[in-house]
Amino acid sequence: MGRSLRTLTAVGLAVVLHLVGLLALLWMAPALPRLGEAPIFEIILAPPLGTRRPDPGPPPAPPRGQGARQGPGPPPSSAGRPAVAPPPAVPDGEPQAQAARLRAALRQTFGCSQPDIARLNETERAACLARFASGAETAPYRPPLMASDKQQALERAGARKAADRAYRESTTPPLGTNTTGGGPVMNPLPEL
Repeated sequence: MGRSLRTLTAVGLAVVLHLVGLLALLWMAPALPRLGEAPIFEIILAPPLGTRRPDPGPPPAPPRGQGARQGPGPPPSSAGRPAVAPPPAVPDGEPQAQAARLRAALRQTFGCSQPDIARLNETERAACLARFASGAETAPYRPPLMASDKQQALERAGARKAADRAYRESTTPPLGTNTTGGGPVMNPLPEL
């Protein structure tokens, strides 16, 4: 009975301490910012490219009658407006040809970097490789840009690694081999 009472006391104490810790965290936590109303976005729908809008025609005539006011000057006429040329008519096959050209251009640019996603065939993959390789033989070599101190540190690290590898692969006997007859001798490290 005494052991179960101690266990229950320990569990109860742990629960109380956890609740106190949670309350302390909630008390110290910053308040959440109040959000105002959501912003309103204006969306303007436009007809697809390549479609003709209907001609609006002449402007409506002003009402005539007893309550109609006549403004100063002559009534507006279509002769005073600048002439606006209607958009050129698009043949039926043109949007499909534009879409095909766009698809081909995207396959040649994006597809070359991701040939599996673009599902390029073998001739398209070969054309991409040829385009990537064009001019590679005559292009000057440009080493990566690096600060001189970093370049020197990299060269020193490379020299240390090369010396360590040369030491490990050397034909000198391993450490602890008696080569002079006087006990264990450590092989000297190569000079840098």
